[in-house]
Amino acid sequence: MSAFFSIPGGRTFFGVIFLNALIDLGHKIALQNIVFKIYDGSQQIILVAIINACILLPYIGLVLPVAKTADAHSKIKIMRITAAASIFLTLGITLFYTLGWFWPAMLMTLLMAIQSAFYSPAKLAYLKLLWGAQRLSEANGWAQAASISGILSGTVVFSIGFEFLYATYASLIIDKNTLTAMLWPLGVVLFGLATLQFYWVKKIPSVEEPALKKDSSTVTRVTRQSLYQLLSERRRLFPVLGLALFWSVGQGMLAAFPAFAKAHAAIDNTAVIQAVLAATGLGLALGAAVVGRVSAQRAELRLVPVGVLGMSLCLWSLSELSAAVAFASVYFLMGVASACLIVPLNAYLQINTPAEQLGSLIASSNFLQNIAMLFMLLLTIAVALLGLDSRYLIQLMALITTVAGGYLAFNIIAESRN
Repeated sequence: MSAFFSIPGGRTFFGVIFLNALIDLGHKIALQNIVFKIYDGSQQIILVAIINACILLPYIGLVLPVAKTADAHSKIKIMRITAAASIFLTLGITLFYTLGWFWPAMLMTLLMAIQSAFYSPAKLAYLKLLWGAQRLSEANGWAQAASISGILSGTVVFSIGFEFLYATYASLIIDKNTLTAMLWPLGVVLFGLATLQFYWVKKIPSVEEPALKKDSSTVTRVTRQSLYQLLSERRRLFPVLGLALFWSVGQGMLAAFPAFAKAHAAIDNTAVIQAVLAATGLGLALGAAVVGRVSAQRAELRLVPVGVLGMSLCLWSLSELSAAVAFASVYFLMGVASACLIVPLNAYLQINTPAEQLGSLIASSNFLQNIAMLFMLLLTIAVALLGLDSRYLIQLMALITTVAGGYLAFNIIAESRN
């Protein structure tokens, strides 16, 4: 392990991944908690789904410019520019919190997602540049662990901060705007974290990269070819669909679980809700680190069926529980199972893609994954509009995971042997 982290800039790079996830989650958690406190039932599910849709849309609508940027510019330069943009965006978030403007603060979620859409391919491509194909599985494991640790920390810290501010100013809160105005200290924290992130990104060293494609028409053609290859080559398509299954189910659970816990377990404390959800992150971080070490020399695809089975069992059991501790235990196990899915699949795609095409492939993969996530959110909204109980929504996601996951796991193993 010491040799792995001895690469110059390696520790700092994982620190940047941690901070990026922490910043993105902090703002999202604040908005979701506002919705949780002000709204109930289907209205709550729909608004949470809208918040998550704001995060997904840039990955879908900007797939071509994101891919062009990823393949035409230095990865470290992209990370530095997006880190600088994060400072200005968090400053805007702090301003809107202070003014009590809920909907403009919601709009900042979309702008933060645009910044993240450009950052994501550069981050994953830099992994291969820094550690090489030989240690890519291990690097992916640590990257997932750092990202999920950031998500976990953001969920817990910002939920506790939210509850403290809510309790302090409860007598003054009359609607979502007055509640938003009480959260300006959280905006200040986001701004401080964004500044630290920029400082750390500046310390990450530049590395030698393959020849960059400066010709816009060439980049566009490569991007379209990457998307076509994903759709036409089963060896790439099935791993991407496996990743899409994980992320889309995760999006559905983020929208459905708070309403389910409020209605069926009488849990109305946002810190408890977010702590339960954060247990997934803890399991995923631990699982990613272990899976990354186990499959340090290659992408261990035999873990994928294990991950699908674990996710399915956890989802089926979740709808029958009613205690916070039981929820957290199941979410932790679901996180461990998820690591068996996403770490080897990410590594497999990166190992089997030439470095000069990696940015386009990641952007195209993100495009397909986010379409799947958006579809799941639309399904969530449809179920809420029909007035169906949130329990049925969780059971529907369990069914999708079992059927679609089993099919994908079988085909992923079969294609990898061909």
